[in-house]
Amino acid sequence: MSLLSENMFSKFLKLLKGIIKNYPKKHLLSILTGLVLLVSISFISKANFNSQPAQIDISLEIPLDSLKEEDVQERIEFLINKEAVIKNNDSLYSILKRLGIHENNIFQIINSENSRLLSKIKVDKKIELSINQNNEIVSLNYIKDFKSGVQAQKKEGTYQIKEYQLKTEKFKVFKKVKINDSLYIDGLKQGLPDSVIMDLVYIFGWDIDFNLDIRQGDSYSLIYEEVFVNGEKVIDGDILIAEFSNLGKKHIAIRYKLKSGDSEYFSPNGRNVKKAFLRSPLKFNYISSRYNLKRKHPIFHQIKAHTGVDYAAGKGTPVRATGDGTIVHSSVKGGYGNLVEIKHTEDYSTRYAHLDRISPRITLGKKVRQADIIGYVGRTGTATGYHLHYEFRVNGKHTNPLKVRLPNAKPINSSEKEKFDLHSKIILDELKNYQNLTL
Repeated sequence: MSLLSENMFSKFLKLLKGIIKNYPKKHLLSILTGLVLLVSISFISKANFNSQPAQIDISLEIPLDSLKEEDVQERIEFLINKEAVIKNNDSLYSILKRLGIHENNIFQIINSENSRLLSKIKVDKKIELSINQNNEIVSLNYIKDFKSGVQAQKKEGTYQIKEYQLKTEKFKVFKKVKINDSLYIDGLKQGLPDSVIMDLVYIFGWDIDFNLDIRQGDSYSLIYEEVFVNGEKVIDGDILIAEFSNLGKKHIAIRYKLKSGDSEYFSPNGRNVKKAFLRSPLKFNYISSRYNLKRKHPIFHQIKAHTGVDYAAGKGTPVRATGDGTIVHSSVKGGYGNLVEIKHTEDYSTRYAHLDRISPRITLGKKVRQADIIGYVGRTGTATGYHLHYEFRVNGKHTNPLKVRLPNAKPINSSEKEKFDLHSKIILDELKNYQNLTL
């Protein structure tokens, strides 16, 4: 090597030492690579210029002790994402164990400050993990809902655990639907999400039998919310107001937040849209036998009163409690087969017969809420096919479930009536303005 080349190489090594000593370590590798390429090109160019073959042997030794551990790790670390849905009787320990995390790492999180925030995890919610190549948790995210959760982040050998809230934005959406094929199909054609359609059915389900009463030419319009987080839609929100025209009658439901914090739907005059009882205990194909005190029994071929309504439905169709109450019977009862009886008040009780099976949680004395699943359609007892036999009793006497006048839930409280009236007028005017624009 010529003297000039030796001098250049010496200067190059001095330059490298200065860079190693003073330059930020996280960018060191890329800089060194660039310099090596630059010098190599310089030597090659000089060799070509002299028309003499040149052989260059450059060996660089970078003192690793000059690089911080985290800088080296930053360049080579890769993360693996894992997630789990929380099951019954799950704990943070059992979930992390199921995901293959070592006990020592689990205890690190459990023993960290604010770990109590992860002690009350709920079924069906999700836990997300980011782990490194050593199978250690770098970050953990417990998702409570679309806008909140708990995050654990590893920093300086421990985990910092904190709750977070994401900023949400709500936008109103108006839709108007005329029924030609079906409530559901025509709603989808107009761009309504299926969840909103189901909410609509639930809201008016006490006044309208959606299995029997819907006719071609019926219509509905509504205003509902869409919820956005960071500019992206995350969920379809609540229906704020809905109007349903069925069989020539107009039904209106307005969502209102009560002082208690609960939100319910009311008519414009403050009547609670909700009834104390659902009109139907299940989704069914058709009514196979109506309430008839002089019906000829299909098996015994003699006149025998049919004191309820038979809803034909497939085996295993969920059966819902039509109202709040207490279980007073939950077992086999003669020709009824598997029978559930619910006492709602001193005046009202209901029976659900021929069940294929009774829900395990439906036991004697158990409190149930309206729409809770109590069993599944079957044909136990004296039955010719799969169906639900449903009875409605008032003061111990059988009553036609299809014609009984169902009691309403509580209307708007008088102390909230003035504020509700103002809210009702504003949202009604908004709905009418949208409707007029689409005429």
